[in-house]
Amino acid sequence: MILFLSRYPEKEEDFRDGLFQRVVHIDSLFSDKKKVYLVASPYRYFKKKYSIDKTENRIIVKYNLFVHFFLILSIYKESKIIYIHSIHNLLYQFIFLLFFSKKFILDLHGLVPEEFALQRDFKREFIFNKVEKIVYEKFDVVIGVTNNMISHYKRKYPNATPEYIVYPILPNNLESTVQKKSFTIEHKNNKVQFIYSGNLQAWQNIDLMLDCIKNISENNRYFFQILTGEVDKMKKKVKEKNIKCDNVDIRGVKTNELAEYYEKAHYGFVLRENIPVNNVACPTKIVEYMNYGIIPIVLSSKIGDFERLKYDYVSLENLDMTLLPRKSLHNKNLIKSLYDESHKSKAQIINLYRI
Repeated sequence: MILFLSRYPEKEEDFRDGLFQRVVHIDSLFSDKKKVYLVASPYRYFKKKYSIDKTENRIIVKYNLFVHFFLILSIYKESKIIYIHSIHNLLYQFIFLLFFSKKFILDLHGLVPEEFALQRDFKREFIFNKVEKIVYEKFDVVIGVTNNMISHYKRKYPNATPEYIVYPILPNNLESTVQKKSFTIEHKNNKVQFIYSGNLQAWQNIDLMLDCIKNISENNRYFFQILTGEVDKMKKKVKEKNIKCDNVDIRGVKTNELAEYYEKAHYGFVLRENIPVNNVACPTKIVEYMNYGIIPIVLSSKIGDFERLKYDYVSLENLDMTLLPRKSLHNKNLIKSLYDESHKSKAQIINLYRI
């Protein structure tokens, strides 16, 4: 049995989240194994919640840390391996790692303490740094989404000796398109298509993006497609910026409709700052963009391993009214190479259960 320390996605919006896409994907690698997803809290679930999916060999349990303490112990005892999706999921359960000698696998997802520091939540930064430090040497395997992420943790914990595996978060919905090598570009339409796909989180630098759109939107050959789950909020921001809407379209679409818009787009906004959290990341958005030959517009080029891979991008500071409608086959091939390499990592992860 595999014990996953994570919530399994249940709502439609969960399945669009990069973290939960990872959870679903890892789950699929062990489709023939019994899987238990455990969420434990000292404040909730005084009445245990329990659901079974017999078809997928999946059990989801939500327990109170104190009321169901011995039930939790029994799950740990029965498990062959413990797979932890992010340090987040160790906050209330790290103590159990000290009780058992199991195969512990940490899927990093991101730099959790550093993310809290970025949010100026120094209390949680301190707590998660402590939790991470206490348990890090217990991990047999550590999985990171980029080489930069693995390098960060090797520097942070030089005395730890886990097996390290690089396994990018690659969107499940792209698997069937990644082998295509050609693009369909409407040469008769000389519009330059810009795209933004995402919501209004602080790290997306939405105000900066809208300021940029305002500055270059006078070019009537430019068209800006904004896809978001927060349509009303985005429209309000556009109105506040006094951006003319003749060549700006804002809408929400389903995941299976994204390809239609990506196939038309030439440039996509990914305005991440040059900070450690972004330097080690592998944003779902940039992978989706590049798979369709879209050229990222970046605030900093240091996003994950992509600079090392020499991807095509346009710096925000160089963005002007002279861009031409073009796609990047190089970017698409980079994503294809990531998928090809990920097959090797996938085999390593599947094999962890057998060893």
